[in-house]
Amino acid sequence: MRSFAAVVLGTILGCSGAKRAPAACDLQAGPCTLPAGPDVLVTLDVSPRPIRALAELTFTVETRRGKDPAAGAVEISLEMPGMFMGENRVALAAVEPGRHRGKGTVVRCGSGRRDWVAEVTLTAPAPGAPPARAVFPFTVAE
Repeated sequence: MRSFAAVVLGTILGCSGAKRAPAACDLQAGPCTLPAGPDVLVTLDVSPRPIRALAELTFTVETRRGKDPAAGAVEISLEMPGMFMGENRVALAAVEPGRHRGKGTVVRCGSGRRDWVAEVTLTAPAPGAPPARAVFPFTVAE
């Protein structure tokens, strides 16, 4: 069992930036597209830019299975790698087939750490298929 001091020290070091997610694309520059499973692509766009902590952000997700819009509900979980910053989910509503939109906020880390990931989950992209996931690392502007 870890001591109270070890837990507190681990929390402080976690927020200091010891662990970083690898960058796959730059959401600060524009939308990013990543694979989310067999034949499924997810595109995430966040606005306004620059993406800032504590600002109301609009998250737009487009999902494709092959050349067609992918079916299923979409959810985004915002997390700081290696550091629990509280549960932060963005509720998305379908605006057309394969396109979802919602509003959310990224919280600020007290140490100034700015790296985050947006995990996009698409439930049932095809009949009987398991959920599809894509993880988008990003950095909030100062």
